[in-house]
Amino acid sequence: MDPVEPVFLSSPALRVILFGGKGGVGKTTCAAATALTYAREDPESSQLLVSTDPAHSLIDSLDGAALPPNLRVVELDAEERLAAFKSAHGARLREIAARGTFLDDDDINGFLELSLPGLDELIAFLEISRWIDEDRYARVVVDTAPWGHTLRLLEMPELIGRWLGTLDALLAKHRYMKKLYRGSYRRDELDHFLLELAAAVDRVKKILRDPDRCRFVPVTLAERLCVCETVGLVADLGRLKIPVADVVINRLYPDLSCPACAEGRSRQLREVARIHEELPGHSRRSGVV
Repeated sequence: MDPVEPVFLSSPALRVILFGGKGGVGKTTCAAATALTYAREDPESSQLLVSTDPAHSLIDSLDGAALPPNLRVVELDAEERLAAFKSAHGARLREIAARGTFLDDDDINGFLELSLPGLDELIAFLEISRWIDEDRYARVVVDTAPWGHTLRLLEMPELIGRWLGTLDALLAKHRYMKKLYRGSYRRDELDHFLLELAAAVDRVKKILRDPDRCRFVPVTLAERLCVCETVGLVADLGRLKIPVADVVINRLYPDLSCPACAEGRSRQLREVARIHEELPGHSRRSGVV
């Protein structure tokens, strides 16, 4: 294992640290330990530990622990955030659809009720990015959902960008008619709403792709299936241009004379060697069972 301190613990400029991987590998433990470390080493700054996993276990994992006063723990309810978004902006979205289509009210409501997979998680992450922009927290440590769910979240900014482009195209008809009959068009509340939402989504993309502010930390086990999934995970992150520097290999057997431990450790070290081979250039961290 690499003896130097991991990037996610040695880069004070980082604003967002996301821990991810398949279910059951120890993401929550790693995220909680990292947030506690920063909170205790930097008591003058506020830290946020947040879970985006629909099956939350973050608060349960900290049960009974004395938390530093500068650490806030939040389990985000993505569906609740999406419902609040629709409640706050549903009228605007209906007006945009009405301006650019010949659909009746029932059709428009049906269109807007269609759920884009991952939209709820993106709305939740927009709130995280807003907290970062407002400098409410020095650092946000995120305990993510299992990888398939998180990949959908990380791909959402591109999809939502196209969705917003479609909504903007619906307004284009209205703008044209205004120009045609009034000779000019001035941006109104709906234009500004789309511009602000597009800017918020763009901020999420920029934060996730900025190696100075964000790092994704894959967490895995020294088992064949976990290693294969982690290699695929890192490839997906590379495709999405999300920076990765460290890989945490959790639950390694200790180096003891116990025959069962020795056999298990030997098997695990073969998988660790596979990770070194498959993921050159990434630092590896071990966690003892």
